[in-house]
Order: sequence, then structure tokens, then C-alpha cells
Amino acid sequence: MSEVYEHQYLVFSVSDGPKVINESLNTYGQEGWRLTTMITVGDGHLVAWIVKGAVVEAPNPKNTKESKISELWGGSEEPSKGGKKE
Repeated sequence: MSEVYEHQYLVFSVSDGPKVINESLNTYGQEGWRLTTMITVGDGHLVAWIVKGAVVEAPNPKNTKESKISELWGGSEEPSKGGKKE
């Protein structure tokens, strides 16, 4: 199991006001994004970096092999009819 992070940035115009920025960040927050950094860029623009974490399950080769063997040799098939013709 390992944790990976997805990063994204958003650009806001200062002239739009804080309400637009808050609404946007709240919307992303409901989807699991978290604000990490915000800086001023150029004249009147803000850039916000947001991040969302996810856990990735690494496959276990031993369990995968055992499950494949079990699937191949398992008793889930119908019993054969012994070669009788109907």
C-alpha cells in the first residue's frame, strides 16, 4: 500500500473578489482537495495549489498466483457426465 498525491493549480483574478475564491475552494474541498499554497502572480492574479491524496493498493504476487490457481482448479464447474452420449 502506498499513498500518492494529485496536484492541481487554480488561477484567480483579485478583481473577482474573495467570494468567488472561497466558493471555488469550497467546491474543490467537497471533492477531497486541500489548499496547500497561494501566491500572487503578476498584477492582480492569485495562484492556488491544491492537493488530493489517494491510497494505492499494490498487488501481492503470492495472493494473485494462489487465487489464479484456485480459480483454475476450483470445483465451480458442473461435474462431467462421464462421456455418455445423450
